[in-house]
Amino acid sequence: MEVHSHTHTPRKKWTHYFWEFLMLFLAVFCGFLAENKREHIVEHQRAKVYAANLHEELKKDTASLNDMLEGTKRVIAKLDTFCLYSTEKEKRNITNSMLYYYGSFTTMIDFFESSNTTIEQLKGSGNLRIMGNDISQKISNYSKSLSSLENEYQLTKSEFSRIEELYFKIFDGYITQELSSKEDFETGFDLVRDSVFTLTLPLINDDPGLMKEFTGWLKFETGIYKMQNRQHLLPLRENATELLGLLKEKYHLK
Repeated sequence: MEVHSHTHTPRKKWTHYFWEFLMLFLAVFCGFLAENKREHIVEHQRAKVYAANLHEELKKDTASLNDMLEGTKRVIAKLDTFCLYSTEKEKRNITNSMLYYYGSFTTMIDFFESSNTTIEQLKGSGNLRIMGNDISQKISNYSKSLSSLENEYQLTKSEFSRIEELYFKIFDGYITQELSSKEDFETGFDLVRDSVFTLTLPLINDDPGLMKEFTGWLKFETGIYKMQNRQHLLPLRENATELLGLLKEKYHLK
């Protein structure tokens, strides 16, 4: 009778299992680090594209804000002169042509529109976080300021419409358009003013009560324009300038 001996597989020591676990853990961990690094590189490249686009848009915004601030100051000065002349027409021997010239600036106020496509993309795609906390905060502040300005514009639209309505009850729109076509930003408003002052221009309606109502609205509205400059446009320009500096420094933009 033949006896078969059983082969016993030697038991592995606990250290063997420990090293197997450690090697598996390291493999998974290294894979995680590699994926995380790859994702970080991709996000940084994406952030740089956003930064470059936002940098260009903010440069356009600051240029537009500079023009608006200067233009609004000029218009306010002309409208203030109109308000003075219309209330002291007889005393100062003011002619209709003078009122036409200064009154024509009633319709020359522009509304600021931001080139904020990139900001909307960042917010809509949820990628605002990849820009970093400091830049993200500035972007959020800028976006809130734009919304605040838009709300302000909505509030004043009805007032502006009323002023335009009164304006065209007093002044001939055809004559106003002819005067506007003569404006030359290169040679300056003073040359246009001097040529207009030589004309004899009729008013559609010279009712003193209507003129007084129009002047009152206009004076009120110039105060609104000054407030918009102070509380909205100047802070927007400051915010945009600071954001431009941060983008330029972080992403080495020119």
